[in-house]
Amino acid sequence: MESWDSAKSSQLYGIDLWGEGYFAVSPEGHVVVRPEAGSGEINLHEVVRSLVQRDIDVPVLIRFDGIMRSRVRKLHDAFAKAIEEAGYQGTYCGVFPIKVNQQRHVVDTMRGAGKDFRLGLEVGSKPELCAVLAIHDAPDGLLLCNGYKDNEYIELALLARKLGRRSIIIVEQLYELEQTLEISRRLGIEAEIGIRMKPVNKGAGRWETSGGDRAKFGLTTPEIVAAIEKLKESGKEHWLKLLHYHVGSQISSIEAVKKVLREATRMYAEIAALCPSICFLDVGGGLAVDYDGSKTNFQSSMNYSVEEYARDVVYAISEACRIAKIPAASIVTEAGRALTAHHSILVFQVIDVAPTSEVVASLPVPPSANDLLKELQELYGKVTVKNCIETLHDANSLREESIERFIQGSMSLIERAYADMAYWHLLAKVRKEAGELRHEPEEVERLNEQLLDTYFCNFSVFQSLPDSWAIDQLFPIMPIHRLKEQPTRRAIIADMSCDSDGKIEKFIDLKDVKPYVNLHPLKNGEPYYLGAFLVGAYQEILGDLHNLFGDTNAVHVDLDANGAVKFTHVVEGDTVREVLAYVQYDVSDLMERLRISVEQAVAAGRLTAEDSAKLQKRYREALDSYTYLDHE
Repeated sequence: MESWDSAKSSQLYGIDLWGEGYFAVSPEGHVVVRPEAGSGEINLHEVVRSLVQRDIDVPVLIRFDGIMRSRVRKLHDAFAKAIEEAGYQGTYCGVFPIKVNQQRHVVDTMRGAGKDFRLGLEVGSKPELCAVLAIHDAPDGLLLCNGYKDNEYIELALLARKLGRRSIIIVEQLYELEQTLEISRRLGIEAEIGIRMKPVNKGAGRWETSGGDRAKFGLTTPEIVAAIEKLKESGKEHWLKLLHYHVGSQISSIEAVKKVLREATRMYAEIAALCPSICFLDVGGGLAVDYDGSKTNFQSSMNYSVEEYARDVVYAISEACRIAKIPAASIVTEAGRALTAHHSILVFQVIDVAPTSEVVASLPVPPSANDLLKELQELYGKVTVKNCIETLHDANSLREESIERFIQGSMSLIERAYADMAYWHLLAKVRKEAGELRHEPEEVERLNEQLLDTYFCNFSVFQSLPDSWAIDQLFPIMPIHRLKEQPTRRAIIADMSCDSDGKIEKFIDLKDVKPYVNLHPLKNGEPYYLGAFLVGAYQEILGDLHNLFGDTNAVHVDLDANGAVKFTHVVEGDTVREVLAYVQYDVSDLMERLRISVEQAVAAGRLTAEDSAKLQKRYREALDSYTYLDHE
């Protein structure tokens, strides 16, 4: 085996490319986390070991508050520098859309990180408004109210102004303006409103259909004109403060950003001529995350930096305001993914491996091997670089023949087992010899995807990485330790759910999507931990209860003033009792029904009194246990 070290693992997994400086591999072979520049580093494997010692089991979601603080500061600094370089007279205000991660501790950390920067919050529903109305206390921080609105939602948004919150109701459907005018009259509260336009130009990437003429939200150009006319008729044109647009999440190409900006800035200038009260231009979300580190316009990457994004936004708005001779607009962004994705890592344990066949010295066949088995054995002994593709064709034909013989009854189960075993060993040898070919045929590429180990892991894709299953989102996945050792196995990852889709078969790569991830062989008695990185955006709130696997344990990790690791919050994952309640099972009723069944079994002699007590005790313990496997 060739010499291996931590530097080679860094290169293999691309951690220095997608890690944004927050993650690295230490010389000792552990993943380390660097939450903020100059603030020290945290050994991720040691954190996991410490949590397990505290009886906080994996899978566990580890949140690094320092990374959130760093992301807020990075975005603010990028715009501050762009504004200074451009000599722009306007200001910048970031807004965090809580739909990206509504967890209370995450929102609180984001609020704390943004207090010095006037960070606002954006809500898209009445429940989200209720969640933040009492806690959003940033001086001058905006409270943007998006989404479909009923009367109660609009009333709360208006009453928030009495609490000193600067709530702006974003009109996304024309009827919402009528509602707001009516409720404002009834409550005697003056409103501030925004208009969401529906850009013709689209973004780039998986969510590009969020823009365009058929976008779900926003007003068309005639509707915008109608809204302004309605405001003027009501004598409320001074209410209009903001123009907003949104063209989707994870915009991978800067050209798409600039194209939509040209349309939106012209719209802003025209509205400002009709309603001089307008002062905010909200460019929405879409600021991407480079999940694979390729820095391309691939849908899991981005071909621009945060700094380039800020410069382009500032320049476009500056030019539009200068040409139109209107006051410089205050720039608003609603970046969510870019603020939260990096701060969370899902750590889970491998509990079993289904290995693929390997090259062996000779094929095992029974003494009384039939002609087909002997032919497979002969093929195996004669595989070379020159004939490996022809051998592959022959092997596939023999496999089909063996299955047909078995179905017809002319091959026994034992012979079928030997034939299958020989076939897979033969494929492994063909792949090895084909590795010497100057050009790899398509058949060998397919072979590489067949000959993969399956690593079974104690977590649920549906609960913790739903975008991986639903939309083929790529997340960086790698071991968090043993990185001084060469990872010699090519594997896919399977979860604990009883669903065939509960697996991950696509992994990041600089040139393409890889059908496998490189992992280490398991060691007896030693836990093997993997980490899924950049999972802080959307994954928690989108997760479901497939097979009743609930929320994982979650821990907030930070560094104290002395650089020591501290656990600031521990959020216990769901118990079996809790997830049963989610699906309307009354636990008291279940326990009583079980007790009756137990008593009937004792009376019938199927259970002893001692066994009945043990069964009920185990049942009670299971109800209060973690929904994931207890793998010690």
